Amino acid sequence: MRSVRLSCVFASVCGAAGLALADPPAGYYDAITGIDGPTLSTQLGTLLNNAITRSYGDARTLLQDVDEDPNNLSNIILVYNDASVASNWDSGSTWNREHTWPRSLGVGDSGSDYSDLHQLHPCNPSINSSRGNKQFGTLPGQWDPNLYGHNYRGRMARMAFYMKTRYSYLNIPTLGSQSLFIDWHIQNMPGDLENRRNDRIYSYQQNRNAFADRPEWVWAIFGTGPSDAQIIISGETPSSGATSSTVDLGTVIGDVSSIPVYTLELEKTGAAPTTYRVTTSGDVAPISEYQLGAERNSRSLSHDISLAGTGFGPYSGTVTIDNTEVTSAGAGVGAGDGDDVLTITAHVVDHSIASLDSALLRTSITVDFGTLSPADNPGTIDVAIHNIGLPGMAAALDIDAVTITGDAAAFVTDLAPTAGIPAGGAEQFGVELNNPGVGSHSATVFLDVSDENIPGAAGQQILIVSLLANIVSDCTADVNGDGSLTPTDFTAWVNAYNGNLPGCDQNNDGSCTPTDFTAWVNNFNTGC
Repeated sequence: MRSVRLSCVFASVCGAAGLALADPPAGYYDAITGIDGPTLSTQLGTLLNNAITRSYGDARTLLQDVDEDPNNLSNIILVYNDASVASNWDSGSTWNREHTWPRSLGVGDSGSDYSDLHQLHPCNPSINSSRGNKQFGTLPGQWDPNLYGHNYRGRMARMAFYMKTRYSYLNIPTLGSQSLFIDWHIQNMPGDLENRRNDRIYSYQQNRNAFADRPEWVWAIFGTGPSDAQIIISGETPSSGATSSTVDLGTVIGDVSSIPVYTLELEKTGAAPTTYRVTTSGDVAPISEYQLGAERNSRSLSHDISLAGTGFGPYSGTVTIDNTEVTSAGAGVGAGDGDDVLTITAHVVDHSIASLDSALLRTSITVDFGTLSPADNPGTIDVAIHNIGLPGMAAALDIDAVTITGDAAAFVTDLAPTAGIPAGGAEQFGVELNNPGVGSHSATVFLDVSDENIPGAAGQQILIVSLLANIVSDCTADVNGDGSLTPTDFTAWVNAYNGNLPGCDQNNDGSCTPTDFTAWVNNFNTGC
């Protein structure tokens, strides 16, 4: 299995997710079977009240672990301003205990609601004082959990839902707008620190904030009715809310990082907000199991998907979008919204390997027709251009240009630019003589070759084929090889004799002697 990466970039309507999954104990939520708000609320209320009460004094020590800074284990992270300060308790000088649901807004002065670790947070004393007992919100006189530029709205919303569900006597409107809290929850879904906090509180208090573990329960309990939300792959026609699409990201040369990023476009419809999960299979790497959020009304969502890894060959996998709502206003929406599945494929190959040999890398060869007489017909000599890359693992090869220099008119070839010679394949061409005259002939064929035109293709490479032919007259006395017998051939024979050249041997005895002059005279008189 290749190692791959999936990166998700969400539009502003899509809540960001963390990188690790909180770990509820196996079976913790088994008793939660309701599919309507009242039943869920009752079941969760029973479960959340099955807890250990820790004292307010205990929180001075327990919060040092619950909100420990993962980057500095001697520090603690404070609520609202995200400051990392020394965790040791110094009687509230460096940090104190913030009741995120203030006592004056319904929480008692003692008991489990007063010291519940899910609502207690370490806080800068000055900020705690500034917040006081203000409601959460963004209106004048209210307290915005994001006042200091850090995302705490979603956590505070889920705290409120937890407190209301466990302590039914509390009234959310005293803390802020329930509708606004739902929006905050969707806009700022649980992340690493919140889920780690949930895990650690469980170790001390033996209960969990169910709305961090199961964000889909928020709308079911606190929404205005069954969910009418639907998510589909853009451009696809849903069947019971389900859509599917297949995308081939093509073939690239080099490595998987060259595969183009694919943006999966989704359309969310319905007045209700919704939560959903993205899961993957095959060569698409798993991403966070944290759920994601889509706000109210119709809007677009997008996920940028990219593959990463090593190795040549095909890649394939799926991305599944699951609407996790538990209530449904009708067929194909909410809990009835079918899954949306994207199948994605791609292929990664190495560069093509051009060669003039089927087994070895050879970039130049010589085609020699030898020594011939004008009457000889040597026929066609075949030459092949091979792509010796591994089939399925290498790119196709293109012949981009063919250039012949030298005595090009002496030869003829059917070679021409060609595209798509597959790995393991070859393109064959022939070379023939083009009625050359007597004499030595040479030409050079330059072949510009390159990878096929896909991402990652390399620049041109040159293959060289040298062409040779030596045409000699079949008339022995025609020493100068001009095709006719004249007195100039005597001068040519004398030169051959003086130079001990092949044209001297007129009697074909393999040597150059004075007897060859007599033989030349006889051959001259005989004619050709």
